[in-house]
Amino acid sequence: MDKPIFDIYLANGNITVFCGTHADKLKSDILNSSLYAELVATRQTNDPETSWLTYTDVLSKFNWVINSRDRQRKEFDNTSLLQLIIQSAGNALPTYERQALDNAFSRIKKLGSDSLVIHTIIDKLKTNATFTTGSSHALLNIVRKDKTLLTLQISFETAKGLDISILDEPVLMSVNNGKTNIRMLRSSLDELRYNDVRDTVIQKLGNKINTELLHIPVCSALN
Repeated sequence: MDKPIFDIYLANGNITVFCGTHADKLKSDILNSSLYAELVATRQTNDPETSWLTYTDVLSKFNWVINSRDRQRKEFDNTSLLQLIIQSAGNALPTYERQALDNAFSRIKKLGSDSLVIHTIIDKLKTNATFTTGSSHALLNIVRKDKTLLTLQISFETAKGLDISILDEPVLMSVNNGKTNIRMLRSSLDELRYNDVRDTVIQKLGNKINTELLHIPVCSALN
């Protein structure tokens, strides 16, 4: 298989990975609309269930076509975020996308611990943390080669503390509360209908497009 092409962004600290080649306009539309949905969802609460419902509701209003929703309770110990994503997504994440995600996480890990990217990801995980249980959750968007999207929200605990090791090291365990800990959305952006709301989304975001969206270079300089 050819080496996968991928591109990485942070939207308010959440990772978005574009697998394959996509038009800049599509990237902007996905990033802007998901950023706005995230900002609305976390404005008043860090509760994963409440924020997830708000997040997906806002996306549907912005002409994301919801193809399926899935909620799981998965018991796990000594695993990584990458493994949880792959296990939870199953056939929804083919080999090309799995490899692109693996490579994207590796790129992030190669950044220095003092990088803005690392600090932004960790700060987001800390913001999501529920101190009464010691848990946190991560939200991730994967844009596949065919332009369909896979969105996952995963709740977890870690005895090691919230650092970048959670991406691909076996440091995560399930929260012992019996609640749903993995939520997944399969969707696509209706590009034609999104034309009707693009200006509204951009206007609502204002300068946050510049302050809350961060592109992570994948050039050889990171090696």
